[in-house]
Formats: sequence, structure tokens, C-alpha cells
Amino acid sequence: MTQFLSFVFLITIALGVVLYSGVDVPYFSFWLGQLPGDVVIYRDNATIYLPFTSSVLVSLVLSFLNSVVSKN
Repeated sequence: MTQFLSFVFLITIALGVVLYSGVDVPYFSFWLGQLPGDVVIYRDNATIYLPFTSSVLVSLVLSFLNSVVSKN
């Protein structure tokens, strides 16, 4: 279990670095933050993303993968 969480943590960090660097990741960056329920607030000099639905979807996928990998 600890190895799986470490792997997920490293993948999350790597994905964050890739997205922060501006590299266009096809099919992932297109829908992230664009789902119904995701809130985007535009102000004068700031844009705030609140990806509620995307967070729930990612959580469900990770929970499913965790249950598949750690079957006892």
C-alpha cells in the first residue's frame, strides 16, 4: 500500500511539473477544468480555477485503481 501511494505521489508531482512548464498534454489538459461543476472566476489580473467536478472524477479513478491494486 505504501509503495502504491508513493508511486501515485510521484506521478502527481511529475504531472504537475509537466503541466506547470506549459507542455501541452493532449486529451488531459483539454477536459481538466472544463467539466460541468468546475468554477472559473476571471478578475482584472487574476484567474481562479476551482475544479470541483474534476477533483471528484480524479478521486474516483484513483480510489478504483487503489482497490484493484490492493485486493487482499
